[in-house]
Amino acid sequence: LAARRDLPLVIHCRDAFDDGLALLTAAARARHLRGVAHCFSGTWDHARRLLDLGLHISFAGTLTFPKAAELRNVAAHIPLDRLLIETDCPYLAPEPLRGRRNEPAHLLHTLRRLESLRPHDAPALTHALWQNASTLFALNRTAPAAPAGG
Repeated sequence: LAARRDLPLVIHCRDAFDDGLALLTAAARARHLRGVAHCFSGTWDHARRLLDLGLHISFAGTLTFPKAAELRNVAAHIPLDRLLIETDCPYLAPEPLRGRRNEPAHLLHTLRRLESLRPHDAPALTHALWQNASTLFALNRTAPAAPAGG
């Protein structure tokens, strides 16, 4: 349905990556996939396979959790043009707000944690994230200006 309507898939997969990837791989044989693995919680192998299918990878507040070292390692290696962040509102509030209702204003904590993992400065990362979301979801807004020199 998403492909027929030229809409992105939004995939939430938790503890079922092998089954989910099998379904997505079969679907990708029939037509081009466009979408995002939202609230990603898998391994680098899962991420690589989703990237190979043409999907974006999005990280929520879980990226900030103390025991999420493997997830942070994955986030550090996602190609910049396929990377997204999200709130997963009202769930998964980032540290230091864990246990509270999540909301868009808390996304800054996830962004700051992601910045600490990536070689890009804050303006370049923010610009790339905006461009990725704008392209994937066909947003008709003007993106923030690209940082000088990059």
